[in-house]
Amino acid sequence: MNYVKVESSQIAAVAYEPETQTLGLQFPPTKKQLAAGQPGSEYHYANVSPRTHQALMAAPSIGSYFGQNIKSHPELYPYTKVETENPPQPPSSPNGGGSRSAKASTSSAPAETSQETLESESPGSALALIDSMADDLLFTPGKVTDEQLATMRSDWLTEAKKYDISTDKARTELKRFARPLQKLRTGIEARAKELTGATKRKIAAIDAEKRRLVQIVGDIEGEVLAPLTAWEQEEEARKVRLAGIVKSIADSTQPHLYPTVGHLELAINALEKYDTSTMQEYKLSAESAIAASLRVLKPELERRKVAEQEKAELDRLRAESAARAEQDRINAAAEKLAQAKIQAAVEAAKVETRQEVVAELKAPVEQIQTRIYKDEPQPFVYPEIPVEQIGQTHSEAVHRSIVEALVEECQIDRPAAMVVIQAIVDGRIPHLTVNY
Repeated sequence: MNYVKVESSQIAAVAYEPETQTLGLQFPPTKKQLAAGQPGSEYHYANVSPRTHQALMAAPSIGSYFGQNIKSHPELYPYTKVETENPPQPPSSPNGGGSRSAKASTSSAPAETSQETLESESPGSALALIDSMADDLLFTPGKVTDEQLATMRSDWLTEAKKYDISTDKARTELKRFARPLQKLRTGIEARAKELTGATKRKIAAIDAEKRRLVQIVGDIEGEVLAPLTAWEQEEEARKVRLAGIVKSIADSTQPHLYPTVGHLELAINALEKYDTSTMQEYKLSAESAIAASLRVLKPELERRKVAEQEKAELDRLRAESAARAEQDRINAAAEKLAQAKIQAAVEAAKVETRQEVVAELKAPVEQIQTRIYKDEPQPFVYPEIPVEQIGQTHSEAVHRSIVEALVEECQIDRPAAMVVIQAIVDGRIPHLTVNY
């Protein structure tokens, strides 16, 4: 096969036969091969299509592409080792500095990274061997041991002490000497990022497939259990309904729910006639709730009946008392009206009596005047008029006091005194007046 050299730390040259679709790979020689003066191992991979060969050659990292797409699928690309002195295993998955992750197994490539190899090689060789490890080996805990890294550190520090940094040239040489370490470090970071990205994509694909399978299986499970689910829902609804009935019966013990005696009687009647035969497993609970409600509502009914009777009696007594009060008011008004009429009659009688007295008084005066001024010889007899018949007005009281004084002091009879007073009041006697 005509091999073409490639730029890769893991693959030295690549060859391809389109007729047989065989891919040939030459790997760099190992330490033992170099010591024996032998070239690197050569492997042939079958069933490699021209498109896969082109993609391998165009890949940014030939070693990574090989490890991820060819080496990790031995069932698709069976291989044979050309050199018989090496065990019939495919080489380690090269990754070209680690720009891409490789999905490789440790049993398919001759990757010698033992402690003896690292210790016997130069610092550059140890670095190259670590860099040449497949991704799945490099990031497997324990594959690169602390002893190997310590040996690598010791080798590099030993070599670094040979550089004198007192001159610019020496400092530049030291930087150039440390550059492979920087390249290895960035390569490890890039390979880890590539590997974790591929892992994340794989996890995402697994998760998506998991969701799809779970959804489909769940749907099938739901269809299988649909009759049972429907029955369980109906059973749950039935239990909720019956439990609600028991609760409503228990809540019916609240007296404030029944504003009148009639409402309370209807509730008690409904509880006593309630059919618990349809309550199934809630029958005992319903019967217990009914009995508890009746123990509360029946005494409450009796209490309300007594209270209503007492209220009715009290209302009757209040009505009778109000009727009596109204009758008393009417009687008092009638009596007051009668008293007013009597008083009016008395006043009218007094006025009439006064008028009669005055009329009677005037008659004797006229008779006296006729006798005095006309010298009539016939005697005049004054009528006896009781003093109690004289009115009780102020002027009448004054007249009465004067009459009493004339009778007492002047020793004249009462009728004559009354004539004198009337004459004074009428102004017939000069220079005399009555002081009221």
